[in-house]
Amino acid sequence: MNAPPLPGRTALALTVLTLCSFTLGTGEIMIAGLLPGIAVDVGVSLPTAGLLVSSFALTVVIGGPVLALTTGRARRRGLLVALMTAYVLGNVVSALAPSFAPLAGGRVIAALAHSALMPLFFGIAADIVPPEKRGTAVARVSMGFSLAMIAGLPLGTAVGQWLGWRATFWAVAALTAAVTVFVASLAPDSSSVERGQGRLRELRVLGDRRVQLVTAVTALSAAASFTAYTYVTPLLTDSVGFSASHVTLLLLLFGIGGTVGSVIGGRLTDRSTLGAIAWCVGALAASLLLLGVTVGVKSLAVGSLFLFGAAYYAVIPAVNTRLLDVASRRARTLALTVQSSAFNLGTALGGWLGGRIIAGGARLNWLPVAGGLIAVVALALALAERAGERRRETARCTSPAAV
Repeated sequence: MNAPPLPGRTALALTVLTLCSFTLGTGEIMIAGLLPGIAVDVGVSLPTAGLLVSSFALTVVIGGPVLALTTGRARRRGLLVALMTAYVLGNVVSALAPSFAPLAGGRVIAALAHSALMPLFFGIAADIVPPEKRGTAVARVSMGFSLAMIAGLPLGTAVGQWLGWRATFWAVAALTAAVTVFVASLAPDSSSVERGQGRLRELRVLGDRRVQLVTAVTALSAAASFTAYTYVTPLLTDSVGFSASHVTLLLLLFGIGGTVGSVIGGRLTDRSTLGAIAWCVGALAASLLLLGVTVGVKSLAVGSLFLFGAAYYAVIPAVNTRLLDVASRRARTLALTVQSSAFNLGTALGGWLGGRIIAGGARLNWLPVAGGLIAVVALALALAERAGERRRETARCTSPAAV
C-alpha cells in the first residue's frame, strides 16, 4: 500500500531544501571547471590553484564539528539565515579577490558555512515528514548534489568561460541569497539540540557504537568512490579509449545515474535502513569492480559508470537516515556534521590512494578495483551491524521483560 502524499507545505519545503543543497553543491564543485582560468588570472600555478579544492574539504572536516558544538542551541531559522549569509559572503569575497590569498579566504568562509548547513538541511528534512518517510526526505535533499553535477558544474563552467570565473562566484552568491528568503520562511524555528543537554552529553553521541559504525561505512564508501572518481577523466580517455570531448557527456551520465540512485536509495531506506545500507554499499562495490574489469569494452564501461553513479548516490540517504535514527533526541546535528567530516576525509583519502596507485606504476583500471575492495570492507561492516541489530531485536523480544 502506497504512503499518502506529503502535504503541500512539506513538499514545498523539501523542494526548497533540495534547491539549497543544489546551490551548495554547485558552489563546492564548480571550482573544478574554473581552475585554469583562476590560475592564470591570479598568477599562480595550476597545482597551487588546486589547493582551493583541498582547503575547502579540510575546512569542512575541521570546522563542521566545531560549529555544530558552538551553534547547536541556536534557533534553526536564525542559524540558517546566518550561515546562508556567510555562504553568500564567502562567494562575494572570492569574486572580488585581487589575488590568491583573499580568494582562498573566501573559499574557507564558504566551506565553514557549507559544513554546518548540510547537516541542518538533513535534520530539517527528517523532522518535517513522518518517520516512515525519512529516507525519501533525506534522499530528496541529497538529490541536490547529483543535480549540481548534472547541471551546476557544466553551467558554472560555461558561465566562467563566457563571462569569466568571477561571474560564476557572483551567480552562486545571487542564487544563495534568493533561496535564503524561501528557506527562512519554511524552516522550523526550533533548536536542533534538546533543552538542558550539556556539551558533554552532546559529545557522548560520538561514543555510540552505532554512530561510529555508520560513520566508518560513510568514510569507507567515500574513499572507495573517490579512489576511482578523482581520476575518472584519464580512466575514460586513456584506459577506455574515449575522446576528451566525450568525457563531459559521460560525467553527465554519471550524474543522471546519481539522480536515479538517490530516488532508489530513499525508497529502500524507507523500507529498511540497515538493509538499504547493505544493498547500496554492495552495489557500490560491484559497480566499481565491474568498471575495473570492463575498461576494454566501451559499452560495458559506460554501463558500469552509470551504475557507479547510481550506487554512490544511493548510499548517501541510507547512511544519513541511519545516523538520524540512532542519534535522535541526542545530538543529531553534531553526529551529522562529524559524518560529513568523515565523508570529506574519505574523499581526500581516496584521492590520495588513487594517486599512490598511479605513482606505483599500476594501470588506471586498478583504481576502480581498489575502490571496489574498499567498498567490500564497508559492506562487511554494514552486514555485521545488520546482523547485530537483528540479534539485539531478537533478544529484546525474548527477554522476560518483553513477555
